Parts: sequence; structure tokens; C-alpha cells
Amino acid sequence: MYKFLSEEWIKAYMEEWNKNDNLKEGLKKFSASIKYFIDGKEDEAVELIVERGEAKSAGKANAHKYDFEMWATPENWKILATGQMGPKAAMLTKKLKFKGSMITAMRYMGAFEESLRMMGRVPTDWEGV
Repeated sequence: MYKFLSEEWIKAYMEEWNKNDNLKEGLKKFSASIKYFIDGKEDEAVELIVERGEAKSAGKANAHKYDFEMWATPENWKILATGQMGPKAAMLTKKLKFKGSMITAMRYMGAFEESLRMMGRVPTDWEGV
């Protein structure tokens, strides 16, 4: 079990990402740096670097500019990761906050949704998040 959005968690998430052939195929023309964090805890953010659909690195975020940033409360991240709410609905209701190219996000919406649902496959300790 990993603490949600810890450095160990994002590395386990990267492994899940790279096991998902549908996700990698759907994003084969997509490369981006993605920052994830808990609302109010941006200093504890983690990053995932994706090149042509494959997750190439994961770890602690730094001060550089990211192509995409996503953040939510711990409760809303859990709702997303467990599939109780879809990513599109979460964005529309502002439960998931997002910064980056909306045009690109819409182009890859199916894969984007799959990547968020996949968070539920990482053994996660939600206590104390």
C-alpha cells in the first residue's frame, strides 16, 4: 500500500500506466509533463512524464512549468480513483481542477479518463492523505 500521490505511489502508477496497452496506443501521439497534487498541498506534488504514450519517468514535482496540472481534495481524488465519479463529470463540477490545453485534453478524453480510472489499480492507503 502506498500513500496517495507519494513518490512511491506515482512510481507504482507509472508501472500500471505502462502495462496498459490500450492507454499507450491511445496516446501514441501524445507527450506531456503532468503534475498531480492534493488541493492546498502543491509543495508535495508529484509528476509523470509521458513520451508518445509511454510513461518515461515519475517522481517528485519541481518548479518547472508543466503541460498539465491536476488537483483535487483527498475525498474527490478517492471518488475519481474508485470510479464513483467519472473524470468528465469531476471536471465539469470542479471537483477535479485542471490546468493545461483543454483542446488537447478533449482530443485524448478517452485515454485521459482511462488514466484517471487506472489510479484505482494502485494499492492505495487513503488514511492520512
